[in-house]
Amino acid sequence: MVTCRSGTLSASILTLILLGACDAPPPGTQAAAGNAAGNPDCVTLADGLYESLDGQLLAVAGGTPGAAPLTGWQGAVQSTFAGLGFPWMGLNVRGRVAALTGAAPDAEAKAAALSAAEAAIAANPEAAAAGLLIVDAISVEGGERGVGEGFTTLANSGVNLESCQRAFIDTMAGRNIQFESGNARISPVSARLLDAITGVATLCSDFAVEIGGHTDSRGADDFNLTLSQERADSVRAYLIGKGVSEDSLLSVGYGETVPLDPAQTPEAYERNRRTEFKVIAR
Repeated sequence: MVTCRSGTLSASILTLILLGACDAPPPGTQAAAGNAAGNPDCVTLADGLYESLDGQLLAVAGGTPGAAPLTGWQGAVQSTFAGLGFPWMGLNVRGRVAALTGAAPDAEAKAAALSAAEAAIAANPEAAAAGLLIVDAISVEGGERGVGEGFTTLANSGVNLESCQRAFIDTMAGRNIQFESGNARISPVSARLLDAITGVATLCSDFAVEIGGHTDSRGADDFNLTLSQERADSVRAYLIGKGVSEDSLLSVGYGETVPLDPAQTPEAYERNRRTEFKVIAR
């Protein structure tokens, strides 16, 4: 299949197209050979569903299982997944964020797939040079959903204030960023969650994002206010370290002043200790 670029599209316009009617000459004809050789804006792609973003075609879904839907490093990496034993795993790339997608048969298979995919990306010189942020959007059949599903939904549906806010909410639903007890050091167990949040913030760079830190009601008010601010600052620093513009991120500590549950129970304490993300127009 041959397709030609006709111009650069606005980053805010995501156009889904099913390639297959590119007016390309029949394969094997003299016209086809001339088109491929003489027009640098024409490339041959595998059948599948693609998205046009800033003049680039990005694969959304391949036409056949295991087929590489794109040329370039994305196609080269994705084509290795079936051979590694993970035909159900896909790759969704937006700018410098690469989301691994699909439904794993079990948690063990998911962990193995993530490790294999990260190794395959690191082994590809072009992919390695891109400084990619890898987001886990792999779900487990009958089990947990991928922490990066909010990112992929946002990437495939278009970016605006409402969709960005929904992506943050979906990513954090049933989850929380974990810190060491009594301080602002982020626990390593939250790395995948924070990377997914980073991916959403990267796509939503046209907006400001407030990172709100909240504590439970135990401890002195002043201590809780300071701790919540330091934890919000730590999350902001993590996102900046992963490439999000510092100008787009605000950190605010609310201490114990905005509880979700006023009860004095372990369950209420756990609900109230949280990090929230608010998208703001600017």
